[in-house]
Amino acid sequence: MPKRRKPNAAAPALLLGTGVRTNEPLLWLSGCGHEVRRSRREYFFDSRTRGDEPHVVLQWTLAGAGWYERGGRETLLTRGMAFLDAIPGNFRYGYPPGAREPYELVYVSMRGRASWRWHKRLLAHFGHVLTLGPEHEAAEQMLALVRLHAQGRLGDRYLVSARLYQLFMALFSALNASRVATVPLVSAALERIEARACDPGFNVAELARELNCSREHLARSFQAGMRVTPLEYLTQHRLRLVVRELRAGREKLGRVAERCGFSGANYLCRVFRSRYGVTPARARPWMLG
Repeated sequence: MPKRRKPNAAAPALLLGTGVRTNEPLLWLSGCGHEVRRSRREYFFDSRTRGDEPHVVLQWTLAGAGWYERGGRETLLTRGMAFLDAIPGNFRYGYPPGAREPYELVYVSMRGRASWRWHKRLLAHFGHVLTLGPEHEAAEQMLALVRLHAQGRLGDRYLVSARLYQLFMALFSALNASRVATVPLVSAALERIEARACDPGFNVAELARELNCSREHLARSFQAGMRVTPLEYLTQHRLRLVVRELRAGREKLGRVAERCGFSGANYLCRVFRSRYGVTPARARPWMLG
């Protein structure tokens, strides 16, 4: 049986005060929550009739099962499954008809142009219902946002946007990996990147040599399967390793760069800031909590 989490009573469904809304191209967090629901009477929504300001919602099943219906197609969202949709919208969701077990869920809702853009990209490739498995890191990222809200630590809009961007990238990474598992070249490339990413000397040319193919053929196959270039994916993977290191301790940035495949702290700072909008030094205190 999975370890049950205690829902955070200090972080119910509500809008978050993350500062004045600006026109910056950020992912704006508008709500989050970790809940347990026990009846359809208690928990059922028809999104066609909701009067909320338009927003994107990602809802994940932690235990039990949820119910999601769009276009007449009903889906039972068991543990490790999620739905991604826009409210208001032509769908309904809630506690499953006739169910008897508690439904434990975590959700994150977002607003802003960047949120809509990433939402549409993910839908175009994978649809509204996502299956990633019960132990996927995205669920923990969502729970971490709920905890940070309960602690009153979501006041910096740039760091919140970085967290939400990381969440979207975790979803894309897992779903892409699942889809291309049957494509031998791309699957082999992902394995080599996983094994060699921490080596600063490892690059796309070396990857192609190890796979005994041309860079051009590798780039075409990888782009078709992953929707990004091999270099972009390698950089994203290294940045995920950096985020993990920043959360784990207080090593000097040069050491973190060395362990995660970057040539030095200055280069890591440029890439990190370009991706997340903040420097590692600014992000680190927030991540450590």
